[in-house]
Amino acid sequence: MGKKQDMPPQHQPPDQPEPGGQKGHPGVVDSRASSAVDAGQQAAHQDQSRVDPELQAARDEAQANFARYQRLAADFENYKRRTRQELADRTQYANEELLRKLLPILDNLHRALDHAPEGIDRNWFDGLRTVVRQFEDTLQAQGVSAIPAVGEKFDPSKHEAIAREETDEHEEGTIVEEMQPGYRLHERVLRPTLVKVAHPRALKS
Repeated sequence: MGKKQDMPPQHQPPDQPEPGGQKGHPGVVDSRASSAVDAGQQAAHQDQSRVDPELQAARDEAQANFARYQRLAADFENYKRRTRQELADRTQYANEELLRKLLPILDNLHRALDHAPEGIDRNWFDGLRTVVRQFEDTLQAQGVSAIPAVGEKFDPSKHEAIAREETDEHEEGTIVEEMQPGYRLHERVLRPTLVKVAHPRALKS
């Protein structure tokens, strides 16, 4: 029998590369990249902690100046608002003293109408009443208005009690008679109303 031919040695397949094209041991993490990131963060933190004192002082001064500016701006707005209100009041009540001096003249005109003698010329009387009405319209155009009195509750801010009437027909403190009309200029009392106020009757012993 012939000699068996020597079989050529079988070639072993080369090592297969690991998935992803990376060689190395599985489960091993390269710590170089993470170490570099940590080092960078620590350096940045150290840089922030080592802020230039002059820079920090400048920042503090800027914040203080901004807060001061905000306070000044608010104060200026309040000042402008007060100035506008004062100007409006000054314009609205500029004629207050003059109007107050005209009220006694209006009182006398009303007395003339209320106490006109009998047999007076009717045309003359109607003419005087027209003048009084014009006078009242002029005052009203300036912001003057009468203060209600009879039937109202006594209010010391706009009424002045100069007499009282004992009665059981009205609640105590009710104004039962107007002695002299009062007037206000816009929201301000120009002259209080002189009034008679109801007072309960005294109990007889």
